[in-house]
Amino acid sequence: MKDEICEAIGKDLGRGMFYAYISELHLMITEIEHTMAHLKSWMEPKLVDTPVAVGPGSSYVKAEPLGVVLVMSAWNYPVYTLLGPGHQVIAAGNCCLFKPSEVGPHCCWVLTKLITKYLDQRFYRAVPGQTEVAKSLVRMKFDMLVFTGSTYKGKLIAAAAAEHLVPCVLELGGKSPAIIDEDADPEMAANKVLFEKIQISVRFASRRITSCATNQSSSGS
Repeated sequence: MKDEICEAIGKDLGRGMFYAYISELHLMITEIEHTMAHLKSWMEPKLVDTPVAVGPGSSYVKAEPLGVVLVMSAWNYPVYTLLGPGHQVIAAGNCCLFKPSEVGPHCCWVLTKLITKYLDQRFYRAVPGQTEVAKSLVRMKFDMLVFTGSTYKGKLIAAAAAEHLVPCVLELGGKSPAIIDEDADPEMAANKVLFEKIQISVRFASRRITSCATNQSSSGS
């Protein structure tokens, strides 16, 4: 399964097996392990103060599932941005509809196949498809919508969801400035900033190379 997912990432984004694993699967596995380790404590009722007006008594906050949640992934991290929030939706007791990014067809196919094979289809479904499918989904009345992608698309999705007052969790792309405090170690700070800059450059360069190679192949045929 691991190799199949990494190979799909490589076909869609031009990434090597090691980088595909570290940048997506490793992060996702770490988050899932963290969720499993802490889920029991997260589910426990949290005692809060009881207002004098309604006392004597005790008050607590109890976590309950929202219902049915739509999760839509981004093209540049198609696995992590789908299954990362997706596993949290499941852990919280919700039903989940997964919409993989249509930009990466190989990842979309593999994710759809794995979700269909390993998750109970009564409660969890993968819905592949192009832009029109995504547009139709965001107009439906879900209990929550989770989207990772561009700011432009995020605005469109939020506007569509607002028709049914569907709450949204939007993780949108954009500028991410690095703030280096005057007390920071210069060498360590430079290494960290450079590492992230190189990682982002490689990510988008590999995407452009893959797109160019696909276009040239189509033109040649």
